[in-house]
Amino acid sequence: MRIGKLAPLFVLIAIASAAAATPPIGEGSTAPEAASPAGLSSSDWTSIRAAYDAGRHKIVAVGNGWRGRNPGQGWITTFDERGFTTNPDGGGWSWGLELVGYGWGEPVALAGPARSTSADGGRLSRDWNGRITEWYVNERRGLEHGFTVAERPRTAVQPLTLEVAVRSALVPAISSDGRNVSFTNPQGGSALNYSGLTVLDAGGHPVNARWKNAQNDRLRLVVDDTSAKYPLTIDPVAQQAYLKASNPGVTDYFGSSVAVSGDTVVVGAHGEDSSATGVNGNQADNSAMNSGAAYVFVRSGSIWSQPAYLKSSNTGALDCFGASVSISHDTIVVGAFGEASSATGVNGNEADNSALNSGAAYIFVRNAATWIQQAYLKASNSEVDDRFGSSVSISGDTVVVGALFEDSNAKGVNGTQSYDVASSAGAAYVFIRSGSTWSQEAYLKASNTDPEDHFGSAVSIANNTIVIGAWGEDSSAMGVNGNQYDNSAPSAGASYVFIRNSSTWSQEAYLKASNADAGDGFGAAVAIDGDTIVVGSSQESSNATSVNGNQFDNSSQRAGAAYVFSRTGSTWSQQVYLKASNSELGDEFGSAVAISGETLVIGAYQEDSNATIVNGDQYNNSATSSGAVYIFSWNGRAWSQQAYLKASNANAVDFFGSAVAISGGLLVVGATSEDSSASGIDGNQLDDSASQSGAAYVFHLTINPIDSGLASYGIGTSGCAGVHALSAQSPPQVGNMDFGLRCTNPAPLTTGLWLITDAQDLAGSDPFGIGAVLHVGLFTAT
Repeated sequence: MRIGKLAPLFVLIAIASAAAATPPIGEGSTAPEAASPAGLSSSDWTSIRAAYDAGRHKIVAVGNGWRGRNPGQGWITTFDERGFTTNPDGGGWSWGLELVGYGWGEPVALAGPARSTSADGGRLSRDWNGRITEWYVNERRGLEHGFTVAERPRTAVQPLTLEVAVRSALVPAISSDGRNVSFTNPQGGSALNYSGLTVLDAGGHPVNARWKNAQNDRLRLVVDDTSAKYPLTIDPVAQQAYLKASNPGVTDYFGSSVAVSGDTVVVGAHGEDSSATGVNGNQADNSAMNSGAAYVFVRSGSIWSQPAYLKSSNTGALDCFGASVSISHDTIVVGAFGEASSATGVNGNEADNSALNSGAAYIFVRNAATWIQQAYLKASNSEVDDRFGSSVSISGDTVVVGALFEDSNAKGVNGTQSYDVASSAGAAYVFIRSGSTWSQEAYLKASNTDPEDHFGSAVSIANNTIVIGAWGEDSSAMGVNGNQYDNSAPSAGASYVFIRNSSTWSQEAYLKASNADAGDGFGAAVAIDGDTIVVGSSQESSNATSVNGNQFDNSSQRAGAAYVFSRTGSTWSQQVYLKASNSELGDEFGSAVAISGETLVIGAYQEDSNATIVNGDQYNNSATSSGAVYIFSWNGRAWSQQAYLKASNANAVDFFGSAVAISGGLLVVGATSEDSSASGIDGNQLDDSASQSGAAYVFHLTINPIDSGLASYGIGTSGCAGVHALSAQSPPQVGNMDFGLRCTNPAPLTTGLWLITDAQDLAGSDPFGIGAVLHVGLFTAT
């Protein structure tokens, strides 16, 4: 739980940032300025600021308890042996919670104080009895509060219930879905809110939970843990930062592109208007409309800062610099599809603006903490309206740039670029770096180039493999390497895989959707990591939900889909067909995709629910086009949806999910039309006075999918425990299609069960996942 004044509060699993918090005036209220002093490196200064910030939030022992000051929120929290109380500096209300009991079914009162309580920096942990631990983390964004429950008793038959007493005169009101609690003052105004209640078990599976009223001003949190794998995981997905431009402006579209590598995030704002050039120029001179910008953010510990504001070296109106971004370690590439010079190749004449919308891309590199522009890239056949830079991707010393409106009729690799008879067929260009020098290595075209295919509309590279989307491609082929020349499905879309051997590129695969249909736009978004590719098809129209549903019922126009392909050797095959868990008409699921290891992220920027943060109510469509993001994970056998993410300030037409990027456990989501006038990091999300200024949200993922081994869920009843051991793969819960059973040393006379128990039975004979109960019962009978 993170407590924020007049802001969302999140209990058990979710996290909130404070909004509209007013820093107090006085001692300790002002942090060191962001700019590093002369003679001190930015990295050292960031470390000093992080240490300073941690010191300001330290929880210290005082009298019979502990106290933590939070200058950013403007309050002091006092902890005693049973709970906490928060008092804002300006008065007006006092609020806190106290755990008074827990159990399976009716809560059992906790007698006496906790067994032990300890404070370490900004964290306080309270071990109640060795079975339940309560903890708090005090930091700049607020006070995080959670519980960890170690195990479920074998004798328990009812859900886990936690009962808390409210330390406040504020009146609690529970939402109809049981997920949110608002606290109102006597005048009826909302002072505090809980929202985004989420619980995951140790296997990464969501666990249903809801708030209920209890007597004597108490609340109960009921967690349906009957099939959960313990311990329950706290805070598996946490919003870590709310990012805004340092110079937010109306229609800047900050978040139209995002990228992340390690602890560095880059966010594009193609509508930004300043006439600055280079790095950290004057942000306030808005005389170059839609010139565009990109912003670099870095994390040190839990502290985010913006060290760089990037502009092109030849800033011009309508260049749309920042329309695409990508980062690999200390190198960033930024696309500007509206740039107008007629230059070709690398570092040509950028001042001759005679080729409107020819497009460009810019390479920036970091030396220590300083960013500089290293290269200015143009197509080798730069021409008017080619939109070079509409997509970019980098891996190490290789960059690929898409130009979705390029017009040549060339096919394959390094063909003739000059015959412009295939309008908007599209192309992609590969550049490589040797030392600090860049050069073009390859000119890529589709193997079936046709007008209006828009090859290069999306690109992604990982090591020596590139995937390129062509959302306008027209063939009716399905699957991998089908017939490319039957153009009976206009704009069905395709994707193309290229590989590099030494310095030579060749096409390895031609990918189509397993349900290719006219207008689906397969290839509008692509991503690759290792031997796995994900392709978005935001215009796909089936009404299926989740994983491998019915692909052919096209009753939900533009609901959208995504397709995962895997490579074995040099052979690609479709692995899975993904849909949103709340798939609906017009959501455009698959408009943005990203992959890192065994985690997929898929954006649906037109999704309509009014939920916030993690796993909220997906079906209240009262916030049109607020947008959503869906996280899927691979458990060694199958993909499954792990989380449903929304913005912490979800509003209509914010387009959350219009861009996504992931690196390890760090996820960045762009909301290109978000409206707040906040600037910088973790500002006020609720002042919507800067229409379509845009925002980006950083989440930390600790998703823990079921491993590929077998986990024991018991050994049966006492009548047969000595004969056999029963283990199951993933929790034996209703509807779990990953469920599997294995029995060692089965008891005699169990021939009828042999097909179920001799080996794992993944949903075949037990589609409802209740076989463990049935199995144990039958063995008892023998």
